[in-house]
Amino acid sequence: MPQFFYIAMMRISEVWDYMRVAVDILLVAVLFYYVYRFLSHTKAVQLLKGLIAIFIFSVISNKLQLDTVNWIITNLTSYLVLAVIVLFQPELRRLISQFAQRSWLSASFSEDALQLDELVSAVISMSEEKTGSLIVIERNSGLRNYIESGVAVNAGISEELIRTIFHHNTDLHDGAIIIQQGKIAAAACYLPLSDSKQIKKHHGARHRAALGIAEESDALVILTSEETGGISIMVNGKLYSKIRPQDLKNMIIYFMNPKTAYEGKYSVK
Repeated sequence: MPQFFYIAMMRISEVWDYMRVAVDILLVAVLFYYVYRFLSHTKAVQLLKGLIAIFIFSVISNKLQLDTVNWIITNLTSYLVLAVIVLFQPELRRLISQFAQRSWLSASFSEDALQLDELVSAVISMSEEKTGSLIVIERNSGLRNYIESGVAVNAGISEELIRTIFHHNTDLHDGAIIIQQGKIAAAACYLPLSDSKQIKKHHGARHRAALGIAEESDALVILTSEETGGISIMVNGKLYSKIRPQDLKNMIIYFMNPKTAYEGKYSVK
């Protein structure tokens, strides 16, 4: 009996070793998948491809016992890590933020809490009138620093109020309004400017600011152009331009819904 028990324990140990290796590989594969999916539409994806190429070259040179090449790669690796941290701070910060905060998303999204019809009506009206506007909706990443840069409003969402704020004769029309917990927390807020290649020559400072906050945080940003009246949405570091008025509400619901908030590129049906 003791011998049988010992053999059984040995078998269980062997099976666990195989399972441990399989689980380890699976977790690493899942991690790489989500990291690549997150970076696939950012400027960091080219660097990621370069690092993969260096890794493959390192494995090959190690197998062929190319000592000089291995020495160069080993010494360069430490500097590459520092370069990644310095050059891609926004992407890394947003990646960590989304992983840390995603599980804290509320279980459901309420249109009434956001006064969605009022918000959509305001955006469509400003688009038709070619009134420039910049509306930032807080999701999980806190926007307190940006709220404090503007003028406190702390009022409910209404079409009249939003259109009044962005009227060109008002003192608050420059900058962005930030919506927090179903209220307009502040207006005339300053936002960081993006240098992304998604920004084209015909885009102005308003587009750069909208994409900048969408890169720095997980906020949902809605923009109307005073030149063309076009509606754009910036979210998850991506720019969606030429949004049709009939698609606007569905897009906001899609990106405010916890189940689809961080999904891949939105497809207009």
